[in-house]
Amino acid sequence: MSPRPAWRSLLANADSPAGLAPLARALGFAEPAPLDAAARQALGIPDDFLEVHVAEGRGAARALLVVAPERRGARDQVHRLAARLSARAPHLLWLACVAVPESRQVAIAAWSSERVPPRVAALLVEHDRVLASDIEALGALVAAPPGNDLLRHARWLEVLGREAISRRFYAALERHVLALADAPSPPLRRVPPEGRREIALLNVSRLLFLSFLETKGWLDGDRGFLARVFDECMRRGGGFHRRVLQPLFFGTLNTPPRKRAAAAQAFGRVPFLNGGLFQRSPVERTGRGLLFHDTGWASVYDDLLLRYRFTAREESADWSETAIDPEMLGRAFESLMASRERRDSGAYFTPFVLVERTTDAALETLLASHGLAGAHVERVLAGHAGDEESALRLRGLLPRVRLLDPACGSGAFLIHALERFTLLWRAAGDS
Repeated sequence: MSPRPAWRSLLANADSPAGLAPLARALGFAEPAPLDAAARQALGIPDDFLEVHVAEGRGAARALLVVAPERRGARDQVHRLAARLSARAPHLLWLACVAVPESRQVAIAAWSSERVPPRVAALLVEHDRVLASDIEALGALVAAPPGNDLLRHARWLEVLGREAISRRFYAALERHVLALADAPSPPLRRVPPEGRREIALLNVSRLLFLSFLETKGWLDGDRGFLARVFDECMRRGGGFHRRVLQPLFFGTLNTPPRKRAAAAQAFGRVPFLNGGLFQRSPVERTGRGLLFHDTGWASVYDDLLLRYRFTAREESADWSETAIDPEMLGRAFESLMASRERRDSGAYFTPFVLVERTTDAALETLLASHGLAGAHVERVLAGHAGDEESALRLRGLLPRVRLLDPACGSGAFLIHALERFTLLWRAAGDS
């Protein structure tokens, strides 16, 4: 029997110490034991964590099993744990399994103690909605090399980070865009193959963008909005592209609510988005009658929208998640719109480590040129002013800073720079 049903059950039931223990055992750890008060204090475990267990692994590997309060949510609870354990026990290779029963979530997280604050890589799963990509990530964690503990920890970081899921997502996205483009309805004579691919990519990208809005509850307050409208259309006889996508994209999302027709208002409370994504492109106006078949859209749903977890929170210097975020959509669109030569070369996007190093080097130069050098620069980029003189210098500098990226593409450098400027303002005293 395939292990996938068992892995789904492990994630769905990981809401208590009894539910977390099988998860730890599947990941190669010994039987968990409760952490006593002295050990909790030594590790700096916050007092509001309800139950804490630890399980030994090979070498320096340890699993920490925690039932956390709802007060901050799973992501913030993981950050709290990582910061404490990285400071108190940096010699151990931690894998944290954090259950938040009130929100029906579990997080599996690892981090490296080489940086302060530590950069966390995490899988966040809803017990009531375990997705195929969640199961694949757990399977990859289980299959991590059983020998060397350092290699195993490195594999945890890779699996739980964004890049591993990015590669699978990009491959699936390109496959389904090409499949849609190769099997449309007429008029084919007015739309050459490259145009059909562009139209297919635009429509799939719009659906993916809506998946991020859906995670926020911004599509009629329904986190299952996209699946619902697809299922309803299929029950009415199909024609998803003509009967749902076109009126949703070009009569609803691009139109202020007070000007919407009755068919658009039937979608419910859907926001007005005026950024241009939901305007017909020139190639769409040329091939206005071009429609893609329901079978193609069903595959897009099964292999993209319903398979992967989407998050509205983008990757940052201290957080990487096993999920699809908005920046990844921009990168995917950019890569698939590029030439065939670029796709064949594998140059899909700028790796985050290069984005981080380049941006931070530019900011360090900026800060040093205004009297913030050495240890002050490191502290300031971590969000700490260090002293009042440094904070005063920042308050004088930041309002005058301008940032230019003349070839921004999907905006990776600008997004990271925005995150860093947020830390700089905080260091300057702006809470």
